[in-house]
Amino acid sequence: MIIIIIIIGIVELSKDESGEKTMKVPEKARHYGYSKQLKEPFDPKDGFAIQFEAAQTEGLDCGGAYLKYLTEDANSGKELDGSSPYVLMFGPDKCGSNNKVHVIFKHKSPKDGEVEEKHLKNPPKMPTDKAPHMYTLLVNTKDHTYEVKIDGKVEKSGSVFEDFEPPFNPPKMIDDPDDKKPEDWVDEEKIPDPNAKKPDDWDEDAPEEILDEEATKPEGWLDDEPEEIEDPEADEPEDWDEEEDGEWEAPMISNPACEAAGCGEWEQPMKPNPDYKGPWSAPMIDNFLYKGEWAPKQIENPKYYNDPAPFTNVGKISSVALEIWTMSNGLTLDNILISKEFDLVEEAAKEFDFEAKKEAKEAALKIAEEKATKEAEIAAEKAAKEEERKEAAGEGFPGKVTAMMYKVTGKIPGKAGEILAKPVDFMAANVAALYAFLVMNLVALIYFVASPFLSAKKKTSAKKEKVGEAKKTDEVKPDDEAEEEEEKQAPKSTKKNNTKK
Repeated sequence: MIIIIIIIGIVELSKDESGEKTMKVPEKARHYGYSKQLKEPFDPKDGFAIQFEAAQTEGLDCGGAYLKYLTEDANSGKELDGSSPYVLMFGPDKCGSNNKVHVIFKHKSPKDGEVEEKHLKNPPKMPTDKAPHMYTLLVNTKDHTYEVKIDGKVEKSGSVFEDFEPPFNPPKMIDDPDDKKPEDWVDEEKIPDPNAKKPDDWDEDAPEEILDEEATKPEGWLDDEPEEIEDPEADEPEDWDEEEDGEWEAPMISNPACEAAGCGEWEQPMKPNPDYKGPWSAPMIDNFLYKGEWAPKQIENPKYYNDPAPFTNVGKISSVALEIWTMSNGLTLDNILISKEFDLVEEAAKEFDFEAKKEAKEAALKIAEEKATKEAEIAAEKAAKEEERKEAAGEGFPGKVTAMMYKVTGKIPGKAGEILAKPVDFMAANVAALYAFLVMNLVALIYFVASPFLSAKKKTSAKKEKVGEAKKTDEVKPDDEAEEEEEKQAPKSTKKNNTKK
């Protein structure tokens, strides 16, 4: 459970999906922040401690998590960002080869009011495994010492006056920035002897090594024995595929027969040349013009001050904040504790069994890896089975139909999908049966669709036959007489209009 204990009160973060109170980065390549304003500001002059747990469950390529004490200036209604003024920044940071646990103070000069960052020199490195780790910072303002702990073990400690850069108290004397080295200044302590000459017998061309004429071939030397042989104990790997990997060859090892004296073609060895001297150079002598190593003159530092209690000038703390940035997924923060009571922080740290957490994390990772391996094996087995099915179904129309049916049955989960796939397996293995199945269903479908049209066609033909039989005679029918009578009674205007058209 994540709880931020502040000198004034308690702040709890909201629960996640699992019901646990924790802070987890949901998306990589983004900045995250969480801040809480205190009921009233407090002065860190009495000392303070920070402690929190962080875990990079998926590994960390580049990212960091910092806890900050914010100044009163940060409570201006603006959103929290990287530029928000702070008093202290503490937390792990890793990106590439850069790996450190930051401790940064912002200190206000009592002389001119200028605010300057003070960075811990040679900070400890953060662990790079995926297990949770506890980070602790203790600052004792009585003796101006500090401690940085990781998993309860002190990784860095010392004086705030000595271990921070730039120092809390600037030096009294500094180099004069306007002082320049004179052009005629000689800072070479030794020079080549101008009066020295190369001896007449000095041979610069003599080789460094010559043939050892006195050397003889050792007794027992085996001229016909190779220096290396195939490893007789090596076996061809079970997964070796000659078609893909080529012909297998045993690895080579040093020939044991050569250990006594040696083997192979014997050659005269080389030895150092006693006459070798190398290129000649004049010896070095003291430079009589040497004036010593030049350094700019010292002047009084205009920014010098002596602050015996620097944490009285860092500013009051009005808020606490978490700032997170990461290029990786899975960063989590937990068990955050902020207090001026060292005993409270140390007792809280003792409650965490770091070894147990590490073992639990490793066990969880092992289970996840085994699950992933099992899923990969199942997927590979499924893919191989589908490939076999495709080969059995063959190419062309039956193969395409079978593939489509496999695709449909594959989307059905559990045993139902396996049961429905069995008849498809049978049809894939029996192409003739598949053809017969398809043809029978196709004929039935055509008949089902065409039957209404065939029935209508039969009725229409029967009607036409009856009409044709009726028209075969010229006998006047009652219907014909009625039509002639209607024509006679029709208005004449209508007839004229029709004529004009």
